[in-house]
Amino acid sequence: MAQNRMTIRAAMIGALVLLCAFQPAAQASDAVDAAQDGSADGRKIPILISDHHADHALWLLRHVGHEDTDIVVLDAHADTETNPGRETIRSLLAAGDYEGADSLFGNHNWIHPLVPGPVSSLVWISRIAGFPGGERARGFLYSTRSWGIQTGYINTEELETFPGGERPLPAGDRALFVSIDLDFFYNEDYTPGDISRVFERLWNYSLERNGKVLWAICLSRAWLPGDEYAWELLEQSLRWLLAQSAFETPEVSVFTSSRRDTSRKAQSFRAEGMEPPGFYLRDDAAPPVIRELLEALAK
Repeated sequence: MAQNRMTIRAAMIGALVLLCAFQPAAQASDAVDAAQDGSADGRKIPILISDHHADHALWLLRHVGHEDTDIVVLDAHADTETNPGRETIRSLLAAGDYEGADSLFGNHNWIHPLVPGPVSSLVWISRIAGFPGGERARGFLYSTRSWGIQTGYINTEELETFPGGERPLPAGDRALFVSIDLDFFYNEDYTPGDISRVFERLWNYSLERNGKVLWAICLSRAWLPGDEYAWELLEQSLRWLLAQSAFETPEVSVFTSSRRDTSRKAQSFRAEGMEPPGFYLRDDAAPPVIRELLEALAK
């Protein structure tokens, strides 16, 4: 169990990670068999499942280095705020200090230090209706205006036809990183029951690409109403993943995060002299079916 409780920072610099999958026991065997078959062209797609969205930054760099990469972010928040430590992060990365750089990524500003290079373009898929769709959408356009890369916004109406529709999407041989925040599925329009349908749209776009493809999912437990809802999101996500044939066994750090919350919600707590609540799922609190599947996969 000691290895299972290692921090995400250690995992990002080459330490062991917990490899696991979740699904109702009656379907587990078939799902695992399907996952082992491989994709049509023989490629396996790396997949990370973390708690914080900021954990995606160093994981992406570990897989693509300086390779030009298009990012599609499915998230209730744009995560494109200015990171005041951007230059420090890039200097630390250039010097090989990945742990030092990782500590400066925030869950609301993790993308900015990656621009330009490796990030070549960014598409934000939000649950906001319309365009520009209110303050958050305008904030996205404002925050990325000086980045010098192609950026785009897809609203809820356009998501229903994604990856079709009128808005152009990056295409070609560049790497593609699909970054998913499951807080997208916490509102009246999108719930855990919509995960499979939305993931299928992202998957169809992934199939159109010729270059390297990577996926990562974060839970963002602090933005969810409770553990029960979080477990349902996690279970539905991995049920879909394991039904596919092209994904590697997930790297799972959702139980081991020790990252400091830098969101505005957390800052409001600290402004009043309080630390924000530590909302994390614990492996020892997992529902029985989750624990059974973890044990089965570890054999």
